[in-house]
Amino acid sequence: MARHQVPISEIDPWIDHLGSCSECFGEFNRLKAASGARRRRVILYAATACIVLTSVGFLWKYLGSGPGMPTPVVGAAATNPAVITNDRGGRQDVASTAANREPFEVTLNLARSATRGGKSTNDSQMIRVPARLLACRMTLPLGSSEGLYYVQVQRAGQSEALKRAQGNATTNDGDVRLDIELDLSNISAGGYLLSYRHAGDSWHHVPIVITEFRN
Repeated sequence: MARHQVPISEIDPWIDHLGSCSECFGEFNRLKAASGARRRRVILYAATACIVLTSVGFLWKYLGSGPGMPTPVVGAAATNPAVITNDRGGRQDVASTAANREPFEVTLNLARSATRGGKSTNDSQMIRVPARLLACRMTLPLGSSEGLYYVQVQRAGQSEALKRAQGNATTNDGDVRLDIELDLSNISAGGYLLSYRHAGDSWHHVPIVITEFRN
């Protein structure tokens, strides 16, 4: 009875005897306690075996993945130091890594390059800049005003701006200087117009050539 080995249909006479025999009742309690302890040990051993087998399975999977093949983590997005981007410049390109995202400083002297409302066809006047994030130090033509300027890059013969920037021009040593950041990192190599205007004024266009950026 203590080990649950007596069928229910045969338990009645034993129950009647336990109710009248203190010695058997004490033995019943002792055996029941021992049986319960043994059952708990069996459950504990089974649970321990499951944990060990599960750990071995995870370890085997991890070792089998090999170096250079990290095991994906559920709920975590995969990361890549390079990002594929599209831009209206007409090219799909790989964006620069963090090391190449530092602005590349260029000095642009626009004093003899600008044409109002049109573009120059003289190749010697064309400014060449790399296709990357630029810190542009621009010298505007003599007589240019200080204040807010708008800058954009567009294809020749098209009004749609591919890139835009703005900044405030100031006078320094007699020159009107305009400093802006212009991100050309995903523009196709080729000829473009660098257009700029003072707030409330008309556009000036400067022909530029954007070249492939190579590390």
